[in-house]
Amino acid sequence: MGVLQRLDPKLGDLKLIWDPENEDEVELAQKQFDEAKEKGFLAFKVKKDGETGKQIKKFDPDAEKIIMTPPIAGG
Repeated sequence: MGVLQRLDPKLGDLKLIWDPENEDEVELAQKQFDEAKEKGFLAFKVKKDGETGKQIKKFDPDAEKIIMTPPIAGG
């Protein structure tokens, strides 16, 4: 099972769980991923145990967990 966690300042902490063998669930998770990326969110693939992850540009249906964070304004 994969987990897409989106940390959204307007909507709060959203989670979507998908089964990599279920095409409909994978499609929905990819759609949510793509929509967040279009809004400038950054995506990080991590293991469920919290091991340090790496930034990703494309949705990975085999990822254990993807955390998406809003864009950070620099100053």
